[in-house]
Amino acid sequence: MKRIIIFAICLGSLSSWAQESKKFSFSEAITFAEQNNTTYKNAQLDVNIAKETVKQTTSFGLPQVSASAGYQQYLTIPGNWVNNFTKVPGSSAPDYIFIRFQQEFASSATLSVSQLLFDGTYFVGLEATKAFMGMSELLKAKSLKDLQLNVAKAYVTAVSTQKNLDVIEANISLLEKSAYEVKEMNKEGFVESLDVDRLNFTLSNLYLQREKLQNAIIITKNALKIHLALPMSTELELTDNLEQLETSLNVSGLDVNGFAPAQRIEHRILDQSITLGQLDNKRYKASALPSLVGFYQVQRSTLRSEFNFFQSNLPVNNQWVPSSMYGLNLRVPIFAGGLTRSKLTETNIKIEKAKNDMANFDRFAEFEYNNAKNGYAVNLKQAENQKANLALAQRIYDKASLKYKEGVGSALEMMQAETELRTANNNYMNALYDLVISKIELQHATGTPIK
Repeated sequence: MKRIIIFAICLGSLSSWAQESKKFSFSEAITFAEQNNTTYKNAQLDVNIAKETVKQTTSFGLPQVSASAGYQQYLTIPGNWVNNFTKVPGSSAPDYIFIRFQQEFASSATLSVSQLLFDGTYFVGLEATKAFMGMSELLKAKSLKDLQLNVAKAYVTAVSTQKNLDVIEANISLLEKSAYEVKEMNKEGFVESLDVDRLNFTLSNLYLQREKLQNAIIITKNALKIHLALPMSTELELTDNLEQLETSLNVSGLDVNGFAPAQRIEHRILDQSITLGQLDNKRYKASALPSLVGFYQVQRSTLRSEFNFFQSNLPVNNQWVPSSMYGLNLRVPIFAGGLTRSKLTETNIKIEKAKNDMANFDRFAEFEYNNAKNGYAVNLKQAENQKANLALAQRIYDKASLKYKEGVGSALEMMQAETELRTANNNYMNALYDLVISKIELQHATGTPIK
């Protein structure tokens, strides 16, 4: 029995874990994405990689210290045939004798220190690593900006779909009530059965629309979960509605008259790429300069006829022989087969391309900004008009419903008023959605963080 109870508790825990619930406001969703989105995490890791690259480049100009040790034993000791200088003329001694000059065992230990004294490419490389670090920071900022935009649009789409479903649910509830009343009046002979059929037909269409919207909500929330790095099994509750988002997303403080493409992160990235190209150019020019390295080396070696490295009180011929030296290594490039000139030409072409890309982006940024500004103005006016139309449609429906209940209005008139009210509701929700999206796009177009 105890095992069964424990199993039931574990099963319940697993079930609750699998159905984890999360509740987010608009700003909370963006903050959560910034902390958990894997793409943005990778952008942060790229910055850390850039920091290590800077350290690696710097290390080439610092003293380099290395130690080595070696041991060898000849299985067959090499030697040479030499004239037999001990031969007595007329004797039978051989003309040549084989002599081995090498000892069977040898060992050595070496300590080396080197220091780069001059290398033009190194100093340019230090400058380039700082620019590379700046590029990584800009790419991280670009990744954050894209993440904010994607989360904002996904959140608004999910909220808008939920709002449309709420409107459909309210219409269904209202129409079901009307259908019941008309059905009862048909039984009493006050209305025709055709009116009942019309209402049922309208209800059937609303049921289909509700089912589509329910599926759309699942899809839109799943899209948001991807940006939030949440499991698909997570129950997601979004606390802000379209009206709250329209109020909280403030674009009135944007300097719409002072917009410049340089405000966009993309412009700064392209500008940094030009800087990196120019540093590449400078590096290839510096590669034609000489490089100078200083070194110092200490060595101990010994040659022995037997393996006695761990014995003491050995004769003098078994001692370790010291040696040391210092010097300079100068490298002077003379001819590289035209490689340097080709690299310089290639770099200049890439810089020209980057400048063209920047000019194209600046034109696009102006185009995007103007579209966003004009779209916001149009959508703001449309939302105001649709809100007034909704209020008018609600008054018309209320009057038609009252006349119908008092017996002085027709079922057709009431159904027409209901249709107009649903249409006005949908139009207002769509206009409100377009307005919120246009605010987000205007913030994006001006390089303003979305929160």
